Amino acid sequence: MQGEFNFDADAAGEGYSRWLAGRKMAAVELARRLNLPLQHEVEVWLVGGIRLRGKLRLQEEMLFIEEDRVRHLGLQVDHVPFTIREMESCVRLD
Repeated sequence: MQGEFNFDADAAGEGYSRWLAGRKMAAVELARRLNLPLQHEVEVWLVGGIRLRGKLRLQEEMLFIEEDRVRHLGLQVDHVPFTIREMESCVRLD
């Protein structure tokens, strides 16, 4: 069901707050489905023997991800970008 836009000045920040909450919930759900410890300290081993340690994040915040694009999902550990298909292992440290 589609709601209506409410341009009332009193509720200016409410829509943005709900949008941010929706993005956060989408990221949590994605992490749960992929068994990824997003927003936690991790040790990641990439193809080629590269080890990264730090906080695991999505490269881009997204509300929806297509199932056929999961292999191309961009992740990062402390600003070092990689795709999920480059990851050999990921261990949560905290």
